[in-house]
Amino acid sequence: MKTLKLKLIGINSKIIPNILIDGKMVKCKKNEFGSYETTVETEKDVVEFAITRDLELKSKLWWLYAFLSFIVSVFGIFEPFYDRKCITIDCLFKLKLNELNEVNVKFHPFANEGKAVELETPNEYEEIKNGYLLDKTAKKRWIALLIIKIIVWIGLGILAGFLISKLI
Repeated sequence: MKTLKLKLIGINSKIIPNILIDGKMVKCKKNEFGSYETTVETEKDVVEFAITRDLELKSKLWWLYAFLSFIVSVFGIFEPFYDRKCITIDCLFKLKLNELNEVNVKFHPFANEGKAVELETPNEYEEIKNGYLLDKTAKKRWIALLIIKIIVWIGLGILAGFLISKLI
């Protein structure tokens, strides 16, 4: 049985990356220093290590969730903001394992292009994909959602002005 110890360093608080090892989601726990750690055991000599980021606006029912959260949050007053940059992480590595393996994953700052992470490990690995990508579908949906919210707020302002004028 081979043990893989992962440590994620420098994660931006706005992103929540998904860590997949051989296609299976791995849960990470936050340590006292703000990094995330996990330990995985496997029988394989080579594992596929992937880091991705799912955006809410990319899901199938994004419009339903956006509508419900807009109404429940008192027309968007208490609603958390969506990431306006709509940047996703797309990383895939093939990692050769020994008996005990330590891998430190350092995250780089957001950028439309360039490397997303850097692996620090004594093991051999092959970098297949490593970068930040702009999700154009999520960006278009974010713009549409912003326009709809502005129109609703203008409509509410006109309605409030009309009601106030009727009361006076």
